[in-house]
Amino acid sequence: MARLGFNLPDDFGPLRIEPSLPGSNFFEPTSDFSAYVFVGIDGRAIARNIFLDGNTWQSSRSVAKKNLVGDLELGAAMTFARVRLAFTHVFRSREYASQTSADQFGAVSLSFRL
Repeated sequence: MARLGFNLPDDFGPLRIEPSLPGSNFFEPTSDFSAYVFVGIDGRAIARNIFLDGNTWQSSRSVAKKNLVGDLELGAAMTFARVRLAFTHVFRSREYASQTSADQFGAVSLSFRL
């Protein structure tokens, strides 16, 4: 994960949908206003996915899954005093052989520091 911006807060990037690169609700503002854009890549090796492999103990429907899956994440975050607003867009590689296209999804998070 790489971040580029000004007055970067101390954090691990915005919270995102799992599985993904790490992020958290924690942030510590360094000024009253900060903003940054970020990009990150993530790869996973999948040994078993019950949703794609089917039932573990008996025969059931399944698909030929891919054992390596990758994500590209892009986004932006702004911090106003004790509030952080962030948007993340994820491009995920295909997870099984007959999947017609890769997945894309986004997340918006609003965090408050008490």
